[in-house]
Amino acid sequence: MRWFRSGISALVLLLFVQGAQAGKLKDFAQKATGTPDPEAPAPPPPPPTPPPQTTTAPERADRSSFGSGTYPSDSGSSWGEMLFWLLTAPFNSNNSGNSDDPFAAEDRTRYPIHVSGEATAPYLRLDYAWQYVDSDIDAHDLKLEAGYKPFALHVRHSHYKDRSDGFLMDINQYYGVLRYGGYVPDSIPGSFEIGIGFGAAQIDTNDAGIEEHTRGAITVPLKYYPVDWAGVEFRPAWYKWNDEAGVIGDYDFSIALGYRFVMLRGGYRWLWLQGEGTFNDGFYVGTSVSF
Repeated sequence: MRWFRSGISALVLLLFVQGAQAGKLKDFAQKATGTPDPEAPAPPPPPPTPPPQTTTAPERADRSSFGSGTYPSDSGSSWGEMLFWLLTAPFNSNNSGNSDDPFAAEDRTRYPIHVSGEATAPYLRLDYAWQYVDSDIDAHDLKLEAGYKPFALHVRHSHYKDRSDGFLMDINQYYGVLRYGGYVPDSIPGSFEIGIGFGAAQIDTNDAGIEEHTRGAITVPLKYYPVDWAGVEFRPAWYKWNDEAGVIGDYDFSIALGYRFVMLRGGYRWLWLQGEGTFNDGFYVGTSVSF
């Protein structure tokens, strides 16, 4: 466990260093959506564009390498087999709760086993968290997971408030997730879940000068619970609201303590904006209810 504690300490130190770069809530919303700051000075005019250089047809042909490469052989059969295995893997349920050992010999397979109340591969899970960003900014975060076997829906609503100027910002995320997880007692201690989700991310504020934006998003949720009463989760997501703004990395790391159905959770979330740094980062506390 020494390496685990060392890793957590290093992560916390890194996030504190990143936190020193955090900006105000409205500043993030303007930069993430490509909205110009009305108080900022006008940018200088762009330099004149030089005239295009012409080349002869033979020169273009000499410089072109399109079509000159080789292509790999077809490997569609292996990908098809993996996709078929992923989509048809039977998530054997064990909901009796009458046995002290939920993994009786007859239930053990090479596929994950779903146990009611576990945070991994749940049928239904609700999360609430309160995040402290700084003395002026905090956030309330709600997450919903609903799924059956490898298919799931993830919805997340994050409400930020800056008390210094009354600025409000909502980030909503919606994903269809292909997941794989549960218990595989013969090979992996504890339970796990890996997934990939595609959907949309939306930003909305109470400032009329910042328009609502909705664009595509991707997430790769990861969960691992080595014991029944504790586990870790990492939920990265990426989205972009404006062609002139950078990609946003939404990162969420948490540690959970509890037992089936109810877990207490503590974590750290930060938003990284390409070319600008880290925003709205801070610790949070919350709870999870799973079925």
